[in-house]
Amino acid sequence: MLTAPRRGPIAMAYRVLVLPGVLAYLFAVSIVVLAADRFWLVDLLTFAWPYAVASGVLLVVTALVTRRVKAIVIALAGLAIALIPAFDVPTARPSTAGNGLKVLTANLFVQNPEDPAVFIDLLRREKPDIVVLQETTGRWAAALSAAGLFAYESGAEALSRDSIKVYSTLPIRAETELKRAFTEPKAYKQPLRLELDMRGKPLFLYAFHPETPRRLWQWRDRNAYLSAAADAAKGDLQSAPVIVAGDWNTPTWSPFYRGFLRQAGLASTEGGWLQPVTRFSLKLDWLAYVGATIDHVAVSPDISVRSHRVGPAFGSNHLPVIVELAMPET
Repeated sequence: MLTAPRRGPIAMAYRVLVLPGVLAYLFAVSIVVLAADRFWLVDLLTFAWPYAVASGVLLVVTALVTRRVKAIVIALAGLAIALIPAFDVPTARPSTAGNGLKVLTANLFVQNPEDPAVFIDLLRREKPDIVVLQETTGRWAAALSAAGLFAYESGAEALSRDSIKVYSTLPIRAETELKRAFTEPKAYKQPLRLELDMRGKPLFLYAFHPETPRRLWQWRDRNAYLSAAADAAKGDLQSAPVIVAGDWNTPTWSPFYRGFLRQAGLASTEGGWLQPVTRFSLKLDWLAYVGATIDHVAVSPDISVRSHRVGPAFGSNHLPVIVELAMPET
């Protein structure tokens, strides 16, 4: 029976700390889950959502120690609500097919102090078919092109405008920047859309790097960017497979990530509710990768996933995301 004496240190802790703590946690996670799609500062909390879930686990354990039914029920309810965003993500089907397509996406970080040779060695080991890069400087672009690992690459316009660069072993049939209407005075970023040739069939690739939502106008523009790209991808989905890759500046647990997937009709290649960090603090990397999961690869329903993993550090404040896909036969 879950009862405890009304007097003593445990009873005091229950009244002063545990019960108010689980009530506050339930209220806080409920607000985020219900209102993150409407309020900027609330949505920013989703960048730290794994830590919010970890706090919920700790509160459940603490409530169990007190053996108070009310605290246990409230803590479990709060944890269940905190897990909703992860379980609500449309996820691509797993596959064990032998042949596929490997996609690597990485934010190179404009202040990356490392020699590009470190990253080029990674590409030689992984042998990706498609590489989608963000924050690409001219020095890195020149070094990667000179390495001769890819027969095809995107043009200079997207590089000079949005610092996006794509390398591919598949021929690039066409390359366009999505022309969306800007509602924010400082907005300029555009998704890069490429049509690739996959064994004579088209494959549409979207390279992403929207604004980081540090300010209100950037948050609004990021959301508009994702919405416009979702409409474009949904249109392409009617005629060919679609892959979207890049630094989305949107964590897995944000309603805008889930909203994009549903609006576009795509699925995340990430599996499981706890995703590895892809963007981390360089000041704390000696201790642990503390940060958020904002680098993603999403695919159309006819594409399944053989593997999804995070690659090693190469001097950036992002880790590369490497996904092996099983492509449709027809």
